[in-house]
Amino acid sequence: MIVPLLLLIVTGYFVFNAIKGSRGITAQRHDQGLLVGDQAALARVQARRDRWQARVDALRHHAIDRDMLNAQARSVLNLANPDDLAVPLKPLPPGASASGGGGAPGAAAAPLPPPGKP
Repeated sequence: MIVPLLLLIVTGYFVFNAIKGSRGITAQRHDQGLLVGDQAALARVQARRDRWQARVDALRHHAIDRDMLNAQARSVLNLANPDDLAVPLKPLPPGASASGGGGAPGAAAAPLPPPGKP
C-alpha cells in the first residue's frame, strides 16, 4: 500500500511542476508573450537603423547631393534660404496683410506716421 501511494505522490509532483513550474506550460505561455513584444521592438529598432544606414550611405558616395546637404544644414541650424517662401502657421490678425503693406516684393514698408499727425 505504501508503494502505490509513494508513486502517486511522485507523479503528482512531476505533473504539478510540468504545469506550474519555472519551465512549465504556464511559464512558456508567459515567455511567448514576452517574445512577441520583443520581436515587435526589434522590428522597430531595425527599421530605425535602416533609415539611419540609408542616410549614412548617402554621405559615403563620391559626390554628396548638394540639395540634401543644404536642406539638412538649414534644418539643423534653423536658417532659411533667401529664396525660400515662409508660410505662417497661425492666421494673421484682422486688418494685417501678408505682404507687409502691399509694397513691392523684397522692399521694406515705409513706417506709418504716429496717429494724430499728418
